[in-house]
Amino acid sequence: MIHLISSLMALAITVMYFIFGVKIHRLWPNPVTIPIFISTIALIVTLLIIDIPYEQYADFTSFITYLLGPATVALAYPLYQHRKLLVQHVQPILFGILSGSGMSMLISYFFSMWLGIPSEWSRSLLIKTITTPVAVDIGKVIEANIEVIPMVVIVTGMFGAMIIPSILKWLHVKHPIAKGLPFGVISHGVGTAQAIKEGEREGAVSGAAMALTATIMSFVIPILFLFV
Repeated sequence: MIHLISSLMALAITVMYFIFGVKIHRLWPNPVTIPIFISTIALIVTLLIIDIPYEQYADFTSFITYLLGPATVALAYPLYQHRKLLVQHVQPILFGILSGSGMSMLISYFFSMWLGIPSEWSRSLLIKTITTPVAVDIGKVIEANIEVIPMVVIVTGMFGAMIIPSILKWLHVKHPIAKGLPFGVISHGVGTAQAIKEGEREGAVSGAAMALTATIMSFVIPILFLFV
């Protein structure tokens, strides 16, 4: 009973902070004020004040984490709507996924080596651009730190969703394929939510990129670790 009450309270606080983040973003629409960033900061401060460990909060809100799977599957609908566009540009999409994921992994690897990050943590960083449900399963295979993976993935998604729009604007990128790809490859679900705001086609491309990145990397990364 105590666990149930604690879970309901944690869920209520999480939803309340997200609604607060949505209202802030509507008042000041800016990449820095995206709801997930505002709500995450508020939650971190709250957990520090009431002295609740992250592991305990994660246990209380495991239902939300479970919903990530169905939410990811739901992205199949916009993919179906814009399937012709995706098929027409399948080559640049695949190139963008492979080059983007590969570069992300290389940067994470050399960054980890430079800082002397422990092996389990560095392996978690390698899969930071893969959506959480898939990243956790890959992490188990490559013996990464499972507890670190959700945090790394979410932080990557948040900062990607905050920074990518400004970079695209600065580079004057307007094609829906070019705009949608970086959101899906780098920022997975959080980025796809932001890409949908850019347009339906951008959101569809981002969703396809996220799904394909997770699928391809779920094969590539375990194979790579066979030779490490």
